[in-house]
Amino acid sequence: MEAKYIKIYPDYDDFGAVLNCAVRYCMGRQTYMPSLVIDFITPLLPKLNDKTLWCFQRDLSEPAIYGGFGDEKIDAQKWIEFKNSIEYEIKKRKENTDGK
Repeated sequence: MEAKYIKIYPDYDDFGAVLNCAVRYCMGRQTYMPSLVIDFITPLLPKLNDKTLWCFQRDLSEPAIYGGFGDEKIDAQKWIEFKNSIEYEIKKRKENTDGK
């Protein structure tokens, strides 16, 4: 049986949608999963499309809808750092667009 390889394009809407689902699934959970998902997504932020970043930003701005940020001492800081990274990426893109 021949192995099939799937190419993943970070700026592809479906890839972003899957990442948004992963974030929503993890919010409010007090397991290793939020760290795993955040650590996977964070280096990809510069490559993700604006729609994906917008969804992250919206979801993280209203965390209670998706279960909150979990334990205040364990999970919340990681989610806040992730939210800050997303907002930084959005701001950087806006500055690059405005400066042209």
